[in-house]
Amino acid sequence: MRIDATQAMYRNSLGEAYRASDQPDKACHEYRRALALNPSYWEALANLFKQAPTAAAPLQTWLWRLRVPTVSDLITMADARLLNNQLGEARQAYRAAIAIDPASVQAYVNIGAVASRSKIYPDAAKAYRRALTLSREHAGAWNNLASVVWEMNDGPAATRLCHRSIVLKPDHPDPYANLGYVVRSQAQDQADFATAEAHCLRALRIAPSHVSATNNLGIIHLDLGNLVQAEDLFRRTLAAEPKHPDARFNLSLALLKAGQLKEAWEHYEARWETGQLPPVAPIGRPWRGEPLQGATIVLHAEQGHGDTLHFVRYAPLVADRGGRVVLVVQPALKRLVAEMPKVAAVHGLNEPFPAPDFLCSLMSLPRLFGTELDSIPGAVPYLFPPVASIGKWLGKPLPGGGLRVGLVWSGDPRPGLLRANLTDRRRSMTLRDFEPLARIPNVTLVNLQMGAPAAQLADPPPGMSLWNGMGEVEDFADTAALILRLDLVITVDTSVAHLAGALGKPVWVLSRYDGCWRWLQNRADTPWYPTMRLFQQTESGNWGAVVERVARELAMLAAA
Repeated sequence: MRIDATQAMYRNSLGEAYRASDQPDKACHEYRRALALNPSYWEALANLFKQAPTAAAPLQTWLWRLRVPTVSDLITMADARLLNNQLGEARQAYRAAIAIDPASVQAYVNIGAVASRSKIYPDAAKAYRRALTLSREHAGAWNNLASVVWEMNDGPAATRLCHRSIVLKPDHPDPYANLGYVVRSQAQDQADFATAEAHCLRALRIAPSHVSATNNLGIIHLDLGNLVQAEDLFRRTLAAEPKHPDARFNLSLALLKAGQLKEAWEHYEARWETGQLPPVAPIGRPWRGEPLQGATIVLHAEQGHGDTLHFVRYAPLVADRGGRVVLVVQPALKRLVAEMPKVAAVHGLNEPFPAPDFLCSLMSLPRLFGTELDSIPGAVPYLFPPVASIGKWLGKPLPGGGLRVGLVWSGDPRPGLLRANLTDRRRSMTLRDFEPLARIPNVTLVNLQMGAPAAQLADPPPGMSLWNGMGEVEDFADTAALILRLDLVITVDTSVAHLAGALGKPVWVLSRYDGCWRWLQNRADTPWYPTMRLFQQTESGNWGAVVERVARELAMLAAA
C-alpha cells in the first residue's frame, strides 16, 4: 500500500511524529498543511492549538464559521485548552458540548477535571456524580471522584471509591496509585503502610513508568525511613515530569531528613507550587539574600506556630545584612517574638502593615543563608518572654517539690484540614498514655496542654496529678514564662517542643515513627536545639515502648 502524502490525515500523523520527537516547529508546519488540505479537520486544529495556542486561535474562529461544531469537535478543542491550562475556556467548551448533548459522559468527566484543577472541589464532585448517573461503569469517574472527596476531607469515602474503580477496571493503574496514597495518608501502623505499598507496587506492575504511583511509593518509603529508595523514586518521577511540584517537594523532605540540606532547600521552594499553602500577597520585592542597606524587609510566617518558632531564629541574621526587620506572625506569637533582638516591629498575620521594600518567608531563610548541618544557627536561647509575663508567673507558687516537668500529649488536631489532621493522629497521644510517669517519685507534673485535648485532664490515669495553670495563659509569651519555671518539658512533636528548645530549656520530644524531617534520622539529639532529646517510635502506632523509655530516663533524673 502506498502512502498518500496529500491526505490531511497523513500530514497530521507526521506532525504528531515530529511532536513526539520534540520538534515543535516541524509539527506545527505539518498541522497547518493538514488544515490546508482539509479546512474542517478539527483534530489537526486541536493538535496545532496544543503546540501553538496563539497561532491556532484565528484558525479556530474561521473554522467555527465554516460549520456548526459537533460534540466531538467541542470536546477535542476543550481538551486542548485543558492541556494548556486555559481552564475557563475549557469549561465553556465542555458546557457547550453538554448543551448539544446533555448525556455526554465525557464532557461531565472533563468538567470535573477542570473544577478539580481549579480546586473547586464541590463542583468537581457534582460533575463526576452526574457522569456516574449517566454511566455507572465509568471507572475513571469513580477514581476521579475518589480524589475529589479526599480533598474534601473524607478519607473513608475516597477509599471506597478507589475500590469501586478497581472492581470496574482491575487492569488500570490509576486507582491503585490513588488508593496507595489514600491508605498511606491514613496509616496508623505498619500494616497500613504495607497495604499502601502493595497498592502502589500493583500500579507499577501494570504500568512501570506510572508517575503518580512512583511518587506515592516514594512517600511511603520516606515515611518508613528508607531514604535512599525514597530519593530514587522522587528523582525518577522528576525525570519523567521535571515540573512535578509534589515530587520536587517530596524530594526536599527526603534530602532534609538525610541531612543533605544544601540541595534540599532548593527543592523545598516547590512547596509554594503544590497548592497546599495559601499564596502570599506580592508586597515588596522577593528577597534573594542581597545586602539590604537599610531597606525594610518583612519576614512572614507561612505554616504552623512551631515552624515560626523554629525559623524566627534567622531574623537577627537578616538584620545583620543591613535590613530593618519586620516580623509578620501568628497573633499568639506576637508578644513573644517582639522581644527578639534586632527586630524593629511585629504584626499579626491578620493585621494590615505598611508595604516593605522586601518580602521573604521565614522558611525560605535557611536556603538564602546556605544552611548546612555544620552551619545551623543553633545558639539558644533566642526567644525571651516579656517582663510582664515573667512577673506574672514568678508571682504564682507552683505546688510540689522535686523535678517540675511540663507535659504536652497532643498537637492541634485541625479537623478541617485532612492532611494535617491525619498527621496529628500519628504524632499525638492521650494523657492516659503517660500513666507510667505517675509512678515516678520526686516529680511534679505541670500541664502545658492547650485546646480540646486538655479536656482529658478531667479523667487522668490512676495516681496521676497535674498542676494546671493554663487557664491563665493568654499566648505563647505566657507559656514561655511558665516553662522558664520548670526543670524539663516532655512533649509530643508540637509547637511547645520548639518553644522550649528556643528558650534553651531541657525538652524531651516523643516523635512518631515517620518523624518530621527536621529531626533527621536515627538521632537522639538535634543540631537545631542543643537542649532537646528525641525519643522516636520504633514501630508505627506504638507509644507504649516510647513512654517506658522516657519513664526510665525520668526516674533516673529524679533520683539523681
